[in-house]
Amino acid sequence: MRRRKNLVLFLSSLPVPKSNRYLRRRDGRVFKPARVVLWEVRALWELRSQYQGSPLAGPLSVEVHFFFPDNRKRDIDNMLKTLWDVLEKARVIENDEVIHETRTVKVKASPVSGTVVVIKPYRERRNLIEKLLKELERFKLSLSG
Repeated sequence: MRRRKNLVLFLSSLPVPKSNRYLRRRDGRVFKPARVVLWEVRALWELRSQYQGSPLAGPLSVEVHFFFPDNRKRDIDNMLKTLWDVLEKARVIENDEVIHETRTVKVKASPVSGTVVVIKPYRERRNLIEKLLKELERFKLSLSG
């Protein structure tokens, strides 16, 4: 990412979870339901209207805030997969492989539902990584020992 500033993007709705994006007909053909196609078209339009630059190359840190209209239980990992795909299609990011760090926040019973994405350069915290690596090594040794 060439900028030092954060890129903040807004989506007026929540991503359709990846597990719900494709349906299979009895004849074996796979298709996307209309609600999925409509979400993707709208999300692409919203993202392209907010960002027209070159696709961002990594490493990137991405923070996602999901604003839910109610208190229902939701599995957000599949929503993230859908979001990464649409960020790629909209040419905001080069590829989801450039995302090195993510933070996801659920806001339940929000008066406004939607999604906010904050993209910034990834800064490796070398001290933390080294500390965690040593602890992982100790843990693995304790399992074998």
